Amino acid sequence: MPLITSGNVSVCDMKAEVIDTGSGKILCDPTCVAQPSSALFDISHYAQHDVVSDGRGAAHFVESENQKWLLKPYYRGGFIRKLSEKSYVFTGYERTRMFREFRLLQVLRSRGLPVPKPVAVLVERSGWCYEGTIILERLENVTSLQRLVENEAVGVSQWQSVGKTIALFHQNGVNHSDLNASNILLRDDEVFIIDFDGCGLEHNNQGTFRRKNLERLHRSLLKQRHFSHGLLSEGWPLLTAAYQS
Repeated sequence: MPLITSGNVSVCDMKAEVIDTGSGKILCDPTCVAQPSSALFDISHYAQHDVVSDGRGAAHFVESENQKWLLKPYYRGGFIRKLSEKSYVFTGYERTRMFREFRLLQVLRSRGLPVPKPVAVLVERSGWCYEGTIILERLENVTSLQRLVENEAVGVSQWQSVGKTIALFHQNGVNHSDLNASNILLRDDEVFIIDFDGCGLEHNNQGTFRRKNLERLHRSLLKQRHFSHGLLSEGWPLLTAAYQS
């Protein structure tokens, strides 16, 4: 299996099918979607759906063929969003953010890492630009670390599980450039990491990305307004000790 490097995700030999839609392309797991079409990415296609927020824009919990999915359009973050909320410059389908995240998630799952299963992505072109949407398998009965911290409901074993899970990702060279408390989900002591847009694998997994990932997470925890910082002063050493163990 080829190594994926940050900023240049290689195509791996896994189950994935590409469908031409006329205005773009769909990349999907054929074991999840029998008849992929653009309609899968249209929220009106689903009889029931629940809106959730990921901090940048609306995503939707949907059900299709007895499968529970998360349908999530891609939105820009930061200052550039004021210029373009959803459009990116097109330089080839395999270079799009959607194709790269799908391919990366497939690799991570093949290595046994706890991430959502990618179902399909849609890339739609308009001239030199493109927009896109991803469909992921829904993770059931999970709560974000951010929510648990806000409710001061993080136990010792949970802090430790988060640290061990981050270490496992780093041992596999995974550079999660936006590792924050909302991108870490827990089901009791089971930990999942989500939102790999713009992320990748590093050739040198001893690099500074490890420190930067942890610093990013620590900053996001410090920003939480509705909890005692005493919780963090107790929990963060537990997390880092488990990470280093």
